[in-house]
Amino acid sequence: MDTEADTSINPYFSVQDLIVGYDDTIIVNGLSLVLQQGEIGCFLGYSGCGKTTALRAIAGLEQSRGGNIHLSNQCLTDITDRKSYAVAPAKRGMGMVFQDYALFGHLSVAKNIAFGLNKWSAADKKARVAEMLSLVELTEHADKRPNELSGGQQQRVALARALAPKPKLLLLDEPFSNLDVVLRESLAMNVRDILKRTNTTAILVTHDQNEAFALADKVGVMQAGKLVQWATPSELYHEPISPFVAEFVGEGAMIDGIIKEGHVETALGNIYRRTEVYDESGQPQYCEYDYPNGTLIKVLVRPDDIIHDDDSKQTALVIGRVFRGANYLYRLQLDDGQTVLSLVASHHNHGIGTRIGILPMLEHVVVFDEKNINATTWSEYDRSEEAQ
Repeated sequence: MDTEADTSINPYFSVQDLIVGYDDTIIVNGLSLVLQQGEIGCFLGYSGCGKTTALRAIAGLEQSRGGNIHLSNQCLTDITDRKSYAVAPAKRGMGMVFQDYALFGHLSVAKNIAFGLNKWSAADKKARVAEMLSLVELTEHADKRPNELSGGQQQRVALARALAPKPKLLLLDEPFSNLDVVLRESLAMNVRDILKRTNTTAILVTHDQNEAFALADKVGVMQAGKLVQWATPSELYHEPISPFVAEFVGEGAMIDGIIKEGHVETALGNIYRRTEVYDESGQPQYCEYDYPNGTLIKVLVRPDDIIHDDDSKQTALVIGRVFRGANYLYRLQLDDGQTVLSLVASHHNHGIGTRIGILPMLEHVVVFDEKNINATTWSEYDRSEEAQ
């Protein structure tokens, strides 16, 4: 998946080659992305990777060294060798939800929501506040102070306040970090529903991939100030373009492989995959993977790629397990000592030290040349050629 913005259409929001830094230190390096109206994007990465700085630069709160930002056919930032142009933060038409919500403790919920509507008429303000209270399901709490609400309710007040002025773009900086783990994902889905109902374009910053996947349409994995991959959650999981993305997103293991006559030879068996392409007449053709024979590679194996099958002649040793309620996550040792993970229904309760039957079912095979971090993905495969 190409990390560069698609300029073939006129996007609602775009960032091109954004650079942000201080003195001799570059914090964000060449960030590019696009969002269409109503899409939700997310910057995902470890602490210190530059994701919050990127968000603040989009808001105009951090000065950019290079690049440009456009929103709804308006240029907000344009920094080149020949010119330097930036719209003030207050004039960018953006709303922001901060990590600590930044609610006014002395004001009621309704007055917090109305805070950004000073230029509205009294009647319009009253109607908009009522609409926002209904949207976030807090109508009955309109007269309460923030300290009388739960953390999740406070978060929804902050969201309603940011949405009330009808921003062109909503920015959310780690909005769920103060909430417990159980509440985060459910609230993220609730926030997504609200943003979709209002057709709000938004960008979220988080280090939690469950939040990112629950809320965003497009997720950008950041590493050392660079946007490594900008893609849908499914594409990030099944088609990572680098080992870093593969290991950061989801769970899995890298096992050794070698290219042999159109297949990959691994400790799980021979893996046959063919990519379907089409000729000029529209007829499907198949192209075998084009690494030369003998190429040493790494194969990404996800927990859902290894199926537990009591009748399988292929077995692996259970060397670890984690109980997850409906499932066990087993860590399995293959015959050559390499390890893989397998997600198994919890009624299959196998102790550490036992051997269980496994059936590799690699629907999406991602391999990495040990000398090249680019990935090649087979998403189509012929079951008749499945490993014996």
